[in-house]
Amino acid sequence: MTTSQSTSPAVATDAPTTKPGGLRLLTAVLMPIGPAAVAVIRLIYPPDAATAITQPATMEAVLWLGFVATFTLIPGAYAALGLLRHPTPRLYLWTGAFLLPGYLAMMTLGFFDTLWAAAPAAGLTLAQVEALGLAAESAGPGLVTLLIFVVGHIVGTVLLGVACLRARLMPTVVAVALIISQPLHLVSVITAQPVLDLVAWGLTAVGMAFLAVRRATSDA
Repeated sequence: MTTSQSTSPAVATDAPTTKPGGLRLLTAVLMPIGPAAVAVIRLIYPPDAATAITQPATMEAVLWLGFVATFTLIPGAYAALGLLRHPTPRLYLWTGAFLLPGYLAMMTLGFFDTLWAAAPAAGLTLAQVEALGLAAESAGPGLVTLLIFVVGHIVGTVLLGVACLRARLMPTVVAVALIISQPLHLVSVITAQPVLDLVAWGLTAVGMAFLAVRRATSDA
């Protein structure tokens, strides 16, 4: 009688260590850049069209900062949402439902920045600029877009902070700062306080910076 010795594949006892991928590191870097760019925009943004058309250099800076924000806010928010998928799945869905459309709608509002920046070179008078801006607000989905932007980015950021607090993704004080940052931005707009607006968006940037560290060191 002969006996056969059965063989089975060896089971690895040590799982390989996962290192942060290039895409994960890239999105982590982008996360605080968008809010920081908007913070500077809100600080230097002219209070009205009359002021804006006399400050072409300022409006040029606004356009370039807006360009940076356009290509960093959405991927940064998407990366932040990825950290919420498992620890807070419901808040992950609600946060994304508000924050992403809010940021998308923000990008369409750049028309007014371009209008104010280009008006002097085009020889437009203040009355013409104001008339064109008023017409643009009521054309097509202009008001709807504005509503989506206002509600989306404010409520979305509040929910993001609440989710981070529940998931313990950052210190409590930072999560609270993130929660109040965009309501504070709304107060600054209503009361016309650009320095307060800088602080508000700066708090959002700080919160995203903490999430960026999480993103860069996570295995997800």
